[in-house]
Amino acid sequence: MGIEQKLVTEVFSRIEKIMRDLLAETGGERIEVESTAIAIVGQEAIWITTNGKRSPIRNPSKLSFAVDDLREAQVDPHRGAWTYSRLWMEAADGVLHQESDWMREPVIDGDPAGDHDAAYELDRHPRDPEFIPEWMATKAAAFHKKEEARARRRERDRARRERKKAEAAQAAQEAATNTPNTSKDDQ
Repeated sequence: MGIEQKLVTEVFSRIEKIMRDLLAETGGERIEVESTAIAIVGQEAIWITTNGKRSPIRNPSKLSFAVDDLREAQVDPHRGAWTYSRLWMEAADGVLHQESDWMREPVIDGDPAGDHDAAYELDRHPRDPEFIPEWMATKAAAFHKKEEARARRRERDRARRERKKAEAAQAAQEAATNTPNTSKDDQ
């Protein structure tokens, strides 16, 4: 077993224990976690099913951090990191299950991923071209286009400041050389 697989197994086991403990604490029959993430932002929603009724619960930070760790541990060299994952466990078997999607556009707090998120995601977790969804490619390209425009504007501003500085220095030098001589010999 490689180092990467050991890390995935360790994080998966940690999540399994947290979820098993939550089921025991709540008396639940089933627990589900939906995680949506891109770049450095993410969101989890957790539900416990008790007596056949599915109810949301507050997300324990240790579970949120563990799911973030799982996303990082499961980065694929060809597909990058998943943007959506669903984890679930039945109390009867205590086994953690997972399904993930690498192509879904994440919606976090009701907002779709931003251009900068898509660009940063591709920088952080590169993907083979066939695994870059259209929405991600479009948003990353828009971000880079804006960045190029900002860079050109910064360069224009820098050149303008340099010109003004040079003009001011030249004006000061001309003023110093054109100062009337007020010695007594000239009177």
